[in-house]
Amino acid sequence: MSPDNLTLKPKLLEFLDQIPFDAIALQVASTTSQPASKISALLDTYANESLVSLDLVANRLEAAERILEVGAGLCLLSLFLKQQGYPVIALEPALGGYGLFDQTKDAIREHFSNISLEVLTAPAQELTVNEHGSFDLIFSNNVMEHIPDWASAISAMASVLSKDGKMVHACPNYTVPYEPHYGIPVFRHFRTLSARLFLPDDADTEIWDSLNFITCRQIKHFCRTQNLTCDFEKSLLYKAFKRVHEDPVFQKRHQGIISAVANLAVKTPFRQLIRNIPASLSTPMIFEIRHSGVM
Repeated sequence: MSPDNLTLKPKLLEFLDQIPFDAIALQVASTTSQPASKISALLDTYANESLVSLDLVANRLEAAERILEVGAGLCLLSLFLKQQGYPVIALEPALGGYGLFDQTKDAIREHFSNISLEVLTAPAQELTVNEHGSFDLIFSNNVMEHIPDWASAISAMASVLSKDGKMVHACPNYTVPYEPHYGIPVFRHFRTLSARLFLPDDADTEIWDSLNFITCRQIKHFCRTQNLTCDFEKSLLYKAFKRVHEDPVFQKRHQGIISAVANLAVKTPFRQLIRNIPASLSTPMIFEIRHSGVM
């Protein structure tokens, strides 16, 4: 029987529950200038996102003989999938230095030293068949918006995608003027003005500086020029509102008007209208790419 989120999610929750997150936070805090509370928040965020990433690929895992998670973060999902026997490889580029993120990732991997997970450190745009082989499933969650040359990255991923393979990516659609990492409005053509008007004074600008403001329209156009087929999942705006309404960790990142709108969208008849908003006008977006002619 093919795995799905109903069978794998409980196993992932059990996997996460067995990780001594508090001890790891204290361990990393002892070797950095950051408080354990900040590291705990980072761990909570990535643990929560691993559940979302699993939902993205659960029904695609069984058919894949070789899997690549792009932007694997702390490698929580890749470690879990590897433990479950799936042929997964993680790609998490080294960003330079040995900061908070790197130390937290290393502490997680040290805890799971019995799991032999291969981690590639090359950027996605440097993937080649000769060096890295081909993959039947390539996926990412909240990664594409951080790759400066996302078109080159998709092109490289397509080059290592097997003939019948599929890649699936989830990320914001900046056609909608909302930035989910900071929970603020954004005018994608006016980055500096948006930062001046909406970015909090105490915000860490590292994420902001990495954003490329990718859109659904850009993805569609690029795939047409590359002989790739691209399909977008529907009703994602409603699902995002539903997650804000039901997921406490996610809700903390989307306070104020977004939380109020989410409650309105989920609890009132407006939910049917929101379900029917086209993917091009929804955020986030989930898109599946495959070689043309592949069903």
